[in-house]
Amino acid sequence: LNQAVAANRLGGNVHFLGAIGKDAFGAQMKETLLKAGVDVSHVAERSNVSSGVALIEVVNGENRIMIDSGANETISEAEVDDFLSLSQPGDIFLTQGENNFEAASYAIKKAHEKKLVVVVNPAPADKRIVKETRNIDIITPNETEFAALTGSKDYAKKGYLLDTPILIVTLGKAGSFVSTAGGSFIEPAVKVNVVDTTGAGDAYCGALVYFLSANEDIKNAVRLAGHYASLKTTKKGTAVAMPTSDEFSLFEKTLI
Repeated sequence: LNQAVAANRLGGNVHFLGAIGKDAFGAQMKETLLKAGVDVSHVAERSNVSSGVALIEVVNGENRIMIDSGANETISEAEVDDFLSLSQPGDIFLTQGENNFEAASYAIKKAHEKKLVVVVNPAPADKRIVKETRNIDIITPNETEFAALTGSKDYAKKGYLLDTPILIVTLGKAGSFVSTAGGSFIEPAVKVNVVDTTGAGDAYCGALVYFLSANEDIKNAVRLAGHYASLKTTKKGTAVAMPTSDEFSLFEKTLI
């Protein structure tokens, strides 16, 4: 949800696949997506399971998140097929670890077959995703997730263990490490007054796919995504704190 809101607030045309329960949490999440302009025609409502929830602890600006995926664990292959039926080659498919793994794995495979650009944010980390990398174009773990997936903390030398065309390891205030077929580089972060890092990774992923959809090359997309995530950390909250395109434009002018 946070990633979808970020991409849409920047100007993307975002369609969302997910499931909620018939409860206040689900209604609130759907309303958040609607207000952000995200297409919710593929958000299913379940009567036999509650909506997913997250317990977020923030200490000195850093966060720890505990998740109960709830209804989102019930996404089926048929719903994935229906969702992807409207896609076109070159569209971007973004998913992450807060899903039924089997459905997510199936979606990654089908999106790849349909020649979509497949972006996976492996949060929380699940080692099973390593077997799916042949169908992934861009994977975006943070340092902890990279270590959990590969058994190594040396992302600069062991990036090949996640065999994707583009590897992006987000490094918090240190920026991000990017590895492509043409080489690797560190994209530094900008300094801001951090209030709350919750949702910063989501802001990064949502912005990354938006800028890629706007035909930015990977280096510029990574740079802009980092700036967007940094701006988000100056606000408290997650979806409500995702900057609009106007807010981001003003922020970019301060960096010139």
